[in-house]
Amino acid sequence: MREGLEKVVPTDDTIVAIATPHGRSGIGVVRVSGGQSESIANRLFRAQTSLAHRHSIPGHWMDANGNVIDEVVATLFKAPQTYTGEDILEISAHGNPLILDRIVGTILQLGARRATAGEFTLRAVVNGKMDLIQAEAVRSFIDAQTDEQARTALLQIEGALSKKMRPAKEKLVDIIARMEAGIDFAEDDVPPPNAAEIAEDIRQVDDALKELQESYSYGKLLSEGLQMAIVGKPNVGKSSLFNRFVGRDRAIVTNVPGTTRDVVSESASLDGVPLTFFDTAGLRETEEVVERIGVERTVETLSAADLVLFVLDGSAAMDDLDRNIQARIEKTPHITIINKCDLTQFTAAVVPGETSPIRVSAKTGEGFKDLQNAIRRFLGIRPEGVSTAIMTNARQFESISGASRALDKGRTSLLEGAPQEMVLLDAYEALSHLNELTGEVVAEDILGRIFSTFCIGK
Repeated sequence: MREGLEKVVPTDDTIVAIATPHGRSGIGVVRVSGGQSESIANRLFRAQTSLAHRHSIPGHWMDANGNVIDEVVATLFKAPQTYTGEDILEISAHGNPLILDRIVGTILQLGARRATAGEFTLRAVVNGKMDLIQAEAVRSFIDAQTDEQARTALLQIEGALSKKMRPAKEKLVDIIARMEAGIDFAEDDVPPPNAAEIAEDIRQVDDALKELQESYSYGKLLSEGLQMAIVGKPNVGKSSLFNRFVGRDRAIVTNVPGTTRDVVSESASLDGVPLTFFDTAGLRETEEVVERIGVERTVETLSAADLVLFVLDGSAAMDDLDRNIQARIEKTPHITIINKCDLTQFTAAVVPGETSPIRVSAKTGEGFKDLQNAIRRFLGIRPEGVSTAIMTNARQFESISGASRALDKGRTSLLEGAPQEMVLLDAYEALSHLNELTGEVVAEDILGRIFSTFCIGK
């Protein structure tokens, strides 16, 4: 059991929850974890074969009066070889919410209590079955919407990020031990460790942490995705481009300028990075009430966009309206697109202030790969894909950053001649941040913030 966590997370009781989504299905699973799991099964489960570790046994689940509730399959997992590190009982019943609730009710009557959100995974952390990084990855894996998100989460569940960080942490512990020894035995004429050598060792630890820090820019993008607004004046092909990105006719396309009256959004992905595209109303002055509201919403969407796709009509010269829109997005990250390159009157005129606009045909798809590559460059998507160790959430980044700041401070102080006793405080602060990262030392409010986002039963 992780030191200190047992004081924050009581694990001496038995918990129960429905582990499958609410609703009707072929199978529903009730999960029980804790010391009473096996005794509860012995009282309420009837079968021709006794329960045994990791054996799935068909039988009947009974109520307290001996009445059959459902025909089920029960599986007992004996500690410590379980997800939570405790005895676990899983009951696979018919996926009728009424039946599943009745099964849970019989278990509650025998002294178990309902599990809180994420409590099964939290117990796994408390009992040393995984660290906090891996626990967060469990949630990310469940929530993943792209293959790359799922792959990254699975790598974290398997401990890739934890293993990447471990050598740096072990080296930091060694640095602390050497400085402590030098301080403790100073009166015995044992010289303190060489300051230059300690400073170099601290630098190496800090470099390893900074490498992890750098992975967060891509990890955050992979986790949270990107919002992309497609803007331009009416009838330049914004909706056609939008439909090509999302792979279906999501937005209405006509020859009539101003067809799009509202902001239309749809999700897609590029190399596993989730993208949300916003097809916007053409930016222009208008007296038409509905279109004017659409233009106002376009302006709001622009302010929240991470990247703007500025679309021009390649069959006509830029006009004042185009230039006004270009000026509006000048300070916003954007890619300029010259559309309609399939037309004979396409001119691809030079766009002032733009060195490499992308020429495309939203109708035929010509140039679309070039546009995707331009988006990849903006995203910083790496051709080799996800590395084996990548940070994907703000808590991890804050912990690593805090450790790095403490090491920077300690190394600078050491090189400036500060006593090693003072530098030792910075080293301990860095170690504390790394312990928070993995959950070896963690505040109760941090645990609550993390596990409250889990589903019940996980």
